[in-house]
Amino acid sequence: MGKVKTAIPGLDELIEGGYVENDVILVTGGPGAGKTTFGVQYLVGGITAYNEPGVLVMTEEAPSRLIRDSWRFGWDIERLISQKKLMVIYADPFKYTKFVKAPEKGQVSVLSGTKTVADMFQQIQTDVAAIKAKRLFIDSITSLKVSTEKSAVRQVVSEFIKNLEYLDCTTLLTSEIYAKTFNVEEYLASGVIKLHVFRVGGSRVRAIEILKMRGVKHDETLHPYDIQEKGIVVHPNEVVMLDDVSIAGSK
Repeated sequence: MGKVKTAIPGLDELIEGGYVENDVILVTGGPGAGKTTFGVQYLVGGITAYNEPGVLVMTEEAPSRLIRDSWRFGWDIERLISQKKLMVIYADPFKYTKFVKAPEKGQVSVLSGTKTVADMFQQIQTDVAAIKAKRLFIDSITSLKVSTEKSAVRQVVSEFIKNLEYLDCTTLLTSEIYAKTFNVEEYLASGVIKLHVFRVGGSRVRAIEILKMRGVKHDETLHPYDIQEKGIVVHPNEVVMLDDVSIAGSK
């Protein structure tokens, strides 16, 4: 059973050295928790530190904005694309492509809102094969659920995740989940990581929780993490105590 390094300093120590190879890992949390940063860092770190090409699928934020924001951490997404080490797919289920700056021709595969989830998966397969990608990050599947008939959500998400398992990639998915009950993607994913944002007085405290990780003896304690100059850093030797904190934004 091979292991895939997370590229998040401190996280590997909580999951016996990394993700299980070819598993699908779900990253959940509210707005501002750093889910996109978490996933892009996984891709960029995989390319630069481990020579593992990756594919990025975006269903909400425009690639041009992500490329701009990634410079904050010193990540040159355009260079990785030009070197054929990273492929980007912009799947737009809400048909708002015309309202955002168009990606440069040839850099990004754009799927319009008239395309189906099956079309998205086919494009993922094509791009994974093109560069022999080992890492895949999809940000996010929340919009797949919103843009699908409620009665069909479970089937769509279930089939999508099961198909991802056949790719020779270790996949990260993001989803915004607020309910206390499990959603279908949490059941289906091999691992679930939750990024919390708590409030302590006038400050916010970020904490990471490993809800499950099949095939791995994982740490079940809340540990703090920071979004620093070069990305997310987890502090495995520190613990977040819940006695004096509350969920940020809660009433």
